[in-house]
Amino acid sequence: MLCVSWVIDLLIINLSKKMINKNTKIFASILSLSLLIVPFFVFAVSTTINNPLGGLNDIPTFVTSILGYVVKIGGVFAIFMFIWSGFLFVKAQGNPKALEDAKNVFINTCIGVAILLGAQLIASIIVGTLNSLKN
Repeated sequence: MLCVSWVIDLLIINLSKKMINKNTKIFASILSLSLLIVPFFVFAVSTTINNPLGGLNDIPTFVTSILGYVVKIGGVFAIFMFIWSGFLFVKAQGNPKALEDAKNVFINTCIGVAILLGAQLIASIIVGTLNSLKN
């Protein structure tokens, strides 16, 4: 709200340089002050908010859940990439450039799977450590 007030005040200063009539300046000043004062008089009703994430009440459980989904999706993607690299090996038919490309796809897929499983391992170690510190 303070930023809105500053913008309006800057507009007032710029408008005053252009010799706008007095009524416009008064209206802009009242509007600026009302934007600063109104938030103090807002009476909110206290309500309870249901957790949209269900049983995920703490960060370690949330991270474990999200990473589980990422590993599942990454695993499916890795299977397709292994199939694709096999297809490239068959398609190469002895062509050294195509064989090199197929080998690079296979190696990069293996590296991606290792990173994916390593991330899950690191996250499970961190979650286990946090849970042991909490208890």
